[in-house]
Amino acid sequence: MSEAEIEACQARYGKGPHVCVDLVILTLVPNVGLSLLLIERGIPPWKGLHALPGGFVHPDETLEAAARRELAEETGIADLGVALVEQLATFGDPGRDPRSRTVSVAHTALVPHHRVSHAKGGDDAASASFHRILDGAVVDERDRRIPLAFDHEVIVRVAVERLRARVTYTTAPFVLMPDEFTLAELQAAYEAILGTSLHRRAFRERVEREGWVVATGGTRTGAHRPARLFRAATRELVWMRPWPEASKISGALPTRARG
Repeated sequence: MSEAEIEACQARYGKGPHVCVDLVILTLVPNVGLSLLLIERGIPPWKGLHALPGGFVHPDETLEAAARRELAEETGIADLGVALVEQLATFGDPGRDPRSRTVSVAHTALVPHHRVSHAKGGDDAASASFHRILDGAVVDERDRRIPLAFDHEVIVRVAVERLRARVTYTTAPFVLMPDEFTLAELQAAYEAILGTSLHRRAFRERVEREGWVVATGGTRTGAHRPARLFRAATRELVWMRPWPEASKISGALPTRARG
């Protein structure tokens, strides 16, 4: 970004500090796994690089309103439905934005893929698309790390670490699931987030025994015998006993299951 462009930006918005919002939209893309929604920046700085949806907070709006406005403007997603949206952390290193001093309040949203699959670029975003998360980083089709604008690589890493920790002691993965799913699909979701395999029989026994899923009575046919269909007993974030198989994942808490 040239000095002239920086001066023009500061003349328009001031030198700051400014409050911004950034959104980490996480979902499970079929046949891909845990994925993140990114935009391609259509304006400086870092024009052409990928970034999280986000932008400046207007003086007359709340942080959540700003986050939802920026998401709608840059990706066309106006309704997240039953998504779990919450503040992640605040990021404010002095050099994070070359235009001016900014402090960003990052938000995460766990969303079923069918709610956000229509995302497309708008406003100052040239495009919007989903990219796989591998080992806490965003990668392309060849598993090569995708560089992100601003400090968004740090924000993504913090968000993924938070999600992985919560998987071990909350019902967070159920928020990512479609209305109906098989237990194999649910286990695949857990494994995609944790980045490790879980024991098939132990996983299924615990999920059914503790009442986190409800059988719908339907089945799905495939290459093998028909698989039973289930729905989530709750779409809210509920604490549960930690998974023994995930005991090495940081963040597990010795909480009791809730009915």
